[in-house]
Amino acid sequence: MAKKLGKKARKFARKNLQSAAKRNRKIRNQINYRRPRRGGSAAREDGDEDVPQRVDDATMATNDATDALINGLEFSEDDAEIDAGLSDSDGYLSEDPGCPYYSDSEDGDTVKDCIMQDGLDRQNDDINIDIKKQKKKLKKLLDKDPEFANFLEKWQTELKNYRSKEDSDEDGMDSMDDDDVSNDGNSPNTKMLTSKTISEWCLLVSKEPKSPALRNLLNAFRDACQYGVHSDSPSMQRFQSTRVFYQIITFVLTESDNIFRALLEISDDANKGQIMNLRNSKKWQTVDPLLKSYLRNSLELLSQLTDNKILAFVLTRLRASAVLFSAYPSTSSRLLKILFRLWASGNQSLSLSAFLMIREVASLLPDSLGLCLTKAYNTYLAGTKLVNDRNTKHIDFLMNCLVELYSLDVQKSCERVVTSMVQLNSILRQASKTREKEDLRKIDNWQYINCVNLWVRFICCNYKDYNLNPLFSQVLQVIRGVAHLFPGSRYLPLRLKLAQMLNELSACSQMFFPIPSLLFDCLEIREVSQKEETQKTKVNFSSMLKVPKNLLKSRYFQEECVLSAIQVLSAHFAQWSYHVSFPEIATIPLMLLKRLHEQTTIEVLHRPIKRLIDQVNENKEFIERKREVVSFSPNDKASVDSFLQEEKNSGNASFKRFYSSIAENHQAKGKMVKPIPKTQHYRQLLISKGVTPLCGCREKNYQVLM
Repeated sequence: MAKKLGKKARKFARKNLQSAAKRNRKIRNQINYRRPRRGGSAAREDGDEDVPQRVDDATMATNDATDALINGLEFSEDDAEIDAGLSDSDGYLSEDPGCPYYSDSEDGDTVKDCIMQDGLDRQNDDINIDIKKQKKKLKKLLDKDPEFANFLEKWQTELKNYRSKEDSDEDGMDSMDDDDVSNDGNSPNTKMLTSKTISEWCLLVSKEPKSPALRNLLNAFRDACQYGVHSDSPSMQRFQSTRVFYQIITFVLTESDNIFRALLEISDDANKGQIMNLRNSKKWQTVDPLLKSYLRNSLELLSQLTDNKILAFVLTRLRASAVLFSAYPSTSSRLLKILFRLWASGNQSLSLSAFLMIREVASLLPDSLGLCLTKAYNTYLAGTKLVNDRNTKHIDFLMNCLVELYSLDVQKSCERVVTSMVQLNSILRQASKTREKEDLRKIDNWQYINCVNLWVRFICCNYKDYNLNPLFSQVLQVIRGVAHLFPGSRYLPLRLKLAQMLNELSACSQMFFPIPSLLFDCLEIREVSQKEETQKTKVNFSSMLKVPKNLLKSRYFQEECVLSAIQVLSAHFAQWSYHVSFPEIATIPLMLLKRLHEQTTIEVLHRPIKRLIDQVNENKEFIERKREVVSFSPNDKASVDSFLQEEKNSGNASFKRFYSSIAENHQAKGKMVKPIPKTQHYRQLLISKGVTPLCGCREKNYQVLM
């Protein structure tokens, strides 16, 4: 009995003692993010904490593959250097005593002691109600169980002794801090900040950027950025209301870039070289502490905020000042660390804002490009370890962003791509040699497949503008090797993804690959029993690589197999639908499709298979009629390439319309990703932020990328 009561008491103490409550409040003030450990599971998407994740044995056994993929390109951050750069001063600037302050009566607004009384009154009421409820529960428990009352009294005694010791230590530290502050001369200002005061300062700074009020504004901005971290500090009680708090944050973030450019006399298109040349000037010595305070406090704000919309606003405003970070390497490193964390957060708007800032930093600061490429690759690998129905779109977005980032400097990026491909080939050779279960699991996992898919998209984006033939051959070798290692209908989802990659490579290089052979080897129509006919377990190939054995004979699985294969085959035929060799390309697939149509016993599949057969036959006959009236030889490459060029440019052929309808139906049903994805959604996101996609000048090539 005593043991049971002790367990209850410890549970109550963890939930309700003041020290535990203080710790919980501190944790809640931090941004809701958990960094995935190396080899461990990735962080879940926002709002999915309580949703059970289905992980198969192959996914749980990919730790070795994770290390093999990440270690070669891991970005080693020098945390000591970053911290040293941030601790050289407390961030306060010496203020002009003549700068105006207005009291509460002059402001004319309702006087409030601090920001908590204005914005959080309702929350305080709720907290007081909860406290009363907890007190009632505690009183009932104490009356019911005297032994627990004695136990709690003992805990309270120990807590008081601990607090008295902690307070004495803090008093000693405070006295040391007071000595330091008195020696420094830049003691924090504790005067109350009213709305009228801030408005006057903003007006002075807007008229004259060199106004002494700028230092006061930056000090107020510092206190606002650190609000909630050191809430006991007197400087944290300066805000009269939430209006003052947001007034400071909004003005400083909106106007600081223009103010500092005016003080430094630099244009909007200034580069890193101009900033570095200014560092030895007298002008820079005056602006340096102000600029340093603004940038560091902005990073502090990014670290503390939890609201995605406010974070996106801060990133948007801070992006205009990206070039100014070049003067402070340690601050730039800390900025990138925060940006990549936000980029992988899962929120679409926040991830896009973070990526645009990353791309701006990588473009304006050439020295940071290598770090950005490596850090982005590691972040992508960590975020793609687990794939489910909820994060497939986010992973695709991360992939597109990474391709965009690596396209900034293709020559430099190719070195990292080659290193990654060497690792992928090494894992594939080992698995092909041993055929052991552990080695095969290193390939049959999402990180390996997503990594291959990443480099396929990178090649498709830049193939026509750069010589990527060696890299093209390596990727093609990996795709064929993976397909050879995993035969059978259980691995049809994996083979479908490989077929999609080959479709993309074929579209950008105009090379023919026997894609139908990858699919028909796995398509097996099995007899469905009455019990399996009633099973309602739906199958989504976009979030799986291997099908569970219990679903192999289910009706939903066989339907998804055939419909997904029809989609990939339609994309393959659509690409070659105007080519002079289409009749030969379609001959064997037509035979296999007819056999599949005869074997299937599921009525719902007869119509789509028959429709594909009819469309391929119709296009085959169309090409044969056109070939009969031409006189050039098959060896005449120029004539072959120009064959039906007018019809191809018009895009009005029946098979093209058929493929468009198939792709639209699958996209509307949320099934597999289109074999040759389009850029519209990603490009609209960039354009909505006022950014032109990098590859926009290569529209035809960029269509293949996205």
